[in-house]
Amino acid sequence: MEGDMISRILERWGRFVHRTRWIVLAAWVVLAAVFGGLYAGKLGPLLTGGGWSVPDSGSYMAYRTIAEKFESRSDTSLTLVVKDPRHEAGSEGFTRNLQAIRDALLGEEAVASVYSRLDAPEPLKAQFTGGAGNVAIGFVELNIDEGFAQKELPGIQSRLAETAEALGVEAAILGAPAMWGEVSKVSQEGLSRAHLYAIPVILIVLFLVFRSVVSSFMPLALAGSSLAVALGILYFFARQAEHSVFIMEASMMLGIGLGIDFALIFVSRFREELAQDSRNIARAVGRTVGTAGHAILFSGLTIMGAMCALLTVEIAAVRSMALGVIVTVFVLLLAGLSLLPAAAAILGTKINAWRILPAKTASGSGSGRWYRLTHAIMRRPVPGLAGSVIALVLLAWPALELRTSAADVRMLPEDSPVRRGVETLQEAFGLGTASPVQIVLEGEPGAWLAPDGQALLERLAGRLESLDGVDAVTHYLTHLQGMDADTVRTLLTDRDRLDPAVLRMIHRYISADHGTVIVDVVSHRHAFSGEMQELVLKIRDEVLPAEAGLGAFNVYVGGQTAEGMDVSDSLRRSLVPVILFTMGLTFAVLLATFRSLVLPFKAILLNLLSLGATYGVLVVTFEWGWGRELFGFGDFGHIQNFVPILLLGLLFSLSTDYEVFLLTRVKEEYDGGRSNEESVAHGLERTAPMISGAAAIMVAVFISFAFAGILPMQQLGFGMAVAIALDATIVRLVLVPSAMKLLGDWNWWFPGSGRLRGRTVQPAAARDN
Repeated sequence: MEGDMISRILERWGRFVHRTRWIVLAAWVVLAAVFGGLYAGKLGPLLTGGGWSVPDSGSYMAYRTIAEKFESRSDTSLTLVVKDPRHEAGSEGFTRNLQAIRDALLGEEAVASVYSRLDAPEPLKAQFTGGAGNVAIGFVELNIDEGFAQKELPGIQSRLAETAEALGVEAAILGAPAMWGEVSKVSQEGLSRAHLYAIPVILIVLFLVFRSVVSSFMPLALAGSSLAVALGILYFFARQAEHSVFIMEASMMLGIGLGIDFALIFVSRFREELAQDSRNIARAVGRTVGTAGHAILFSGLTIMGAMCALLTVEIAAVRSMALGVIVTVFVLLLAGLSLLPAAAAILGTKINAWRILPAKTASGSGSGRWYRLTHAIMRRPVPGLAGSVIALVLLAWPALELRTSAADVRMLPEDSPVRRGVETLQEAFGLGTASPVQIVLEGEPGAWLAPDGQALLERLAGRLESLDGVDAVTHYLTHLQGMDADTVRTLLTDRDRLDPAVLRMIHRYISADHGTVIVDVVSHRHAFSGEMQELVLKIRDEVLPAEAGLGAFNVYVGGQTAEGMDVSDSLRRSLVPVILFTMGLTFAVLLATFRSLVLPFKAILLNLLSLGATYGVLVVTFEWGWGRELFGFGDFGHIQNFVPILLLGLLFSLSTDYEVFLLTRVKEEYDGGRSNEESVAHGLERTAPMISGAAAIMVAVFISFAFAGILPMQQLGFGMAVAIALDATIVRLVLVPSAMKLLGDWNWWFPGSGRLRGRTVQPAAARDN
């Protein structure tokens, strides 16, 4: 093999770790005890559901203005929904049950007030009742901040459900903190189930690959200890800034799979080195770190680099997930280059102890089934290449219909109290009631009490009501119909003249200084339907600019639909720069690793094919609904907007991971004097069992999240499982050998290297000597 400076440095590092193995092991024990034992368990309560807005976008400014200027619509102003199947609103039974629900909520320490039809004056009671007259809504104010509300609300929701069940009614608290609190709870439950699903499969694969308890235990030990340290480190990040609840799932999903992946590669190579000379443990450790460690190093750096590209995305929740992956991979990289060599140095030949299956019969180099399969593919490279490309293109075809959507209540299980509550609200009051378009008009104090301001508001409302699909337009004048401008101004200036309950409703639409108003536009369409998005665009681009009188106001369009559109647009804008950065990084890593200009281009093209096929399978499964019964996600019809860009970074990273593992071995054979074709066959023979085992474990981990997680993690987990399966089969076993056969020695061409000038292939006997 040609002298490689990085491999030589790593080999010396491996020998150093062998000499200091007990110190290294003790250091990792301390790290795991401190970060894992003291801090990892504290991460979950610090995570929130925030971070899904685009700073300075119209929807974000609408949200901030509402939270700052409308006390009754603050971050912790929630909606109560009560359904009584046996009584109608106004009846003694309905009133008694609603009062019991109200009293139960007021008994909660975190609840400041509850306002329902029981408190409303007679003219307003109808506004609090919907459906067949047996559904009522109310407003719940909390006395805690939004972050703390997300942690408290699942408990409040659970106790409320118990009270409601005892009364024979249904009750739920709705709002962003309620939804994200439920998301956090369901995510934690999903993580526990995912582990239960994945661990048996992981153990079976490890036992089949290593056939001994000790060897099989090492990958689990690496993944477990590294994850504990990584989650402990993330705790300190979460203390400094808000981070998404998905950071833990993303970290654990990738950490388990990649940790076992790294250890599988390392242990396989270490056992191979021991088979050559079992007496010289220091040499075996050094050689393993110089070869397998080289692949682990570049693989880890590639994944971290790709995730760094996502740190430039405007969406804080996506940056959180990228940070989680970066920290997790960094710890795995450190463990793979220190803890693993130290454990291998301590165990030595005992790494094969406690065999549970007979050892595999070693076949001579160049006679195994993977060697024969590779040569069979390379004998007919054109059909193999063409057939694989056609198959991947066909799988990618549905990706042309890929549609993204923001996270909403439908990502929760169908039996979630929050989701059931939203569905009850939509059935009783209309589909768009839970997600109106919110137009915020911010001006000088008192601007909306002036006659011109009132006339402008009425004129704008008329324009909005004329739009197709709009069912209702509500603003503060809606509650003061039939009054002239002077009367309205007098009533709101001298508040004692109005019923406090009526004033409370009015102040949901006009700020205390009368300078800012909210106009709610309600449609009968779903928040993320194409028609609803067209309505928002029409309001933003046509209706509001056409009203000249709004020039003196700050105008923002918010609400669930607008926020989702802003987030999706931001991620769409980020996609091309992230793709270019990731491709550039992949090219640089492979160029530095293999000193070839051709291999990086080949890898990028194959990655793009694999990525397109993965997107296509996601569309078929989740958009077209073919996987609805399998995964139980209900009728959604979109891909979560952050999934494609996160899949891009992870897929390129992990595909490069396998490319480095395979081609590192192929390059060893090629530099040792074998022909290009023989190098590929021998390289695959050596690495295919390990890559197949690692891929099987990865798929098991990712698919467990697809069955156990909430919808965004289902899509991400399933997408990664499909990507890894495609990469380890069609790409790695068919496309790579076919392409390398056709390219021949040009695979290894690099300007100035002279590799193609008079290269002599050594006879097998010379290489063996």
